[in-house]
Amino acid sequence: MRQILLFLLLAGGPFLWGQEGIPIGKGLDAKPLTSKQLKEVFLGNRSIWNNGNPVTVVLTSSHSEGFAKTAEWALNADAFDYQKHWLSLVFQGRANAPVFLSTEQAVIDYVQNHDGAIGLLFEAKPPEELVVSLQ
Repeated sequence: MRQILLFLLLAGGPFLWGQEGIPIGKGLDAKPLTSKQLKEVFLGNRSIWNNGNPVTVVLTSSHSEGFAKTAEWALNADAFDYQKHWLSLVFQGRANAPVFLSTEQAVIDYVQNHDGAIGLLFEAKPPEELVVSLQ
């Protein structure tokens, strides 16, 4: 799997990763995440990484295709329901609001500069040093 990912990273150009996207992060846990743990993060069910850094979920705007794909993957719902899910968590004080940015490049830039930040890319080329290892 790593060889395929490395090939795709080196191939360049716009990417269409599929429904799950490619997770990127900085200052996360040292161990690779399982798919279940990754989904839990994007459902707002985790607030602190094992290394003590706060979890900051970084998403493209709620009107973007990437947001809709994240909603489908994480919650098996549409973008509106995923946004309601997050609003409910934040209103109840159970999670911090995600950071919403206009483009995937803005997601990359934010993650590069904030420990504990994690995002999903569906089209932009992820910087190799930010790709989150999965089990």
